[in-house]
Amino acid sequence: MTSLRKMLVVRIAFLLSLALLPIGLVAMGQSWRALNITHDNLEASIHARTSALVEPERRDLLTKMGTAAALADTLGATDLSIEECTAIMQRVRASNPQLSFAGLLETGSVSRCNSMGRTFDVLPDTRADDLFSAPEPYIRFNPQGSATNVPVIIVAYPSFSADNTLKGFVTISFETEKLLQPDSVTGQNGAVALVTFNSYGDILSSVTPEGPIEDYLPEGLSFEGFVNQSDSFFTATTRSGDTRLISVVPILPGEVYALGSWGRTALQRTSATWFTISTLLFPFLMWLVGIIVAVISLNRLVLRHISDLGRRMRRFATYRDVVSSEKINDAPSEIQTINATFEEMADQLLRDEADLENAVFEREVLLKEVHHRVKNNLQLISSIINMQVRQVASPEAVTALRKFQDRVTSLASVHRALYQEPSLTRIRFDVLLGDLVAQVNAVGAGDQKPVEIELDMDPVTLLPDQTSPLAMVTTEALSNAFKYGGPGRDGVFRLKVHLKEMQDGDATRVRLTIENSVNPEVHTPSGTGLGKRLILAFASQLDADLTQIDEEDCHGLTLTFEYQPFSPE
Repeated sequence: MTSLRKMLVVRIAFLLSLALLPIGLVAMGQSWRALNITHDNLEASIHARTSALVEPERRDLLTKMGTAAALADTLGATDLSIEECTAIMQRVRASNPQLSFAGLLETGSVSRCNSMGRTFDVLPDTRADDLFSAPEPYIRFNPQGSATNVPVIIVAYPSFSADNTLKGFVTISFETEKLLQPDSVTGQNGAVALVTFNSYGDILSSVTPEGPIEDYLPEGLSFEGFVNQSDSFFTATTRSGDTRLISVVPILPGEVYALGSWGRTALQRTSATWFTISTLLFPFLMWLVGIIVAVISLNRLVLRHISDLGRRMRRFATYRDVVSSEKINDAPSEIQTINATFEEMADQLLRDEADLENAVFEREVLLKEVHHRVKNNLQLISSIINMQVRQVASPEAVTALRKFQDRVTSLASVHRALYQEPSLTRIRFDVLLGDLVAQVNAVGAGDQKPVEIELDMDPVTLLPDQTSPLAMVTTEALSNAFKYGGPGRDGVFRLKVHLKEMQDGDATRVRLTIENSVNPEVHTPSGTGLGKRLILAFASQLDADLTQIDEEDCHGLTLTFEYQPFSPE
């Protein structure tokens, strides 16, 4: 995750997102505002279409209300007999074939003046009785008209005499199917269901594409809540699970209202869920497209050239091979400048490395020649000492010269190892130690029985500064072992040489152990102590811990020092 955050593409995408955030927020706000405007336009459009569908009924009701009001004024202004009143009602009925009934409803729900020319009692109606105490115009639906015995819509208007005394209600009625015609909901409006209701919430009439009106209305809808309100608009789910638009508009404000239930075809694309989501997601899609274009452009113009340049740099670092690239010709001038600088730097490094390798090779050749000449000189000195030994008669002098010759030979072995090693800075001391043991064994064993030598050596690589004193310590310790050691109680002369590399915390330590057997029953002569002093001197050069082993049946020493790592000056 951390490496992902450090990628240039991710960082640029993040910065571009921050830069585009204000624009995205503005675009989201504009999109939301556009959706609201679209919703308002849709609402106004649905209201207008609902009003247009019921406009004929509006005009018809206004006509009926006007007729009832005119009759009420006429009857109130004059004192007519029952016969005269009946004649007027019959003329009104004859001039308007849509009317089913016209008459005057008096107190007690009795009609003596009507277009039917007879007296009859209207079916009891509590709501109509209440209107006589507070007379006002009203419109209601009667599923069975008292005069016609068919479903009718009744329009009633109060009639007052000159002294403001209520004479009754001028009532006209007409059949309900003439309010809304089926052809008004066909064609492009075939998905709409219409219902009209009065101020009491009573349904006056309804028409649907098919089935009952309840299938097109929300469950538990109350019509009374829309009375005395302006246009109402909302989306609802019917009991059949369909989502429909409900539009309520007044036909006669305060008296009659129309409700239109519009199906999905009226929702159009603007109110569909996918349209809303796509509109709100448009700023996000624009942001995504912007990020993609920016990333592609960045990869095309920068990243692929940087990746190619990085690949060539890694190849140069691994194989020291400068490979040209044809892609760099399409790169921007800044990257071409970086590429030219890299190629110049690579060429300069190759030249410098070649010069350095030549210098190192010449130095190694010279150093190896020096070590070879020193080894030859030390061998020459050893040969001179050997010639001198042949001319000396004193045993003590011979012994002293032989010891000196051994020390010179040890130094010669170190220089031989130095010029034979591929690297002059590191020497495999375990190999050198094996040679020293073989060399001292060949010279020091003499007439003694064969020595049983136990070698246990780890591969240890040392610097020349540690190799020389350690070789001298080894030579002196091996010389003492052959000089003062001997067969043990079992008659076997044993020599143990162990070289171990150990890890002590963060430091690496080297431990050298040389141990020889002795016969406790045979007196061991004491020497001059020069070898011991030399061992102590060389051990101090190594800054080593020296432990003497002086037991009944074995003698020896253990030398432990810290490994010195190579550090170029």
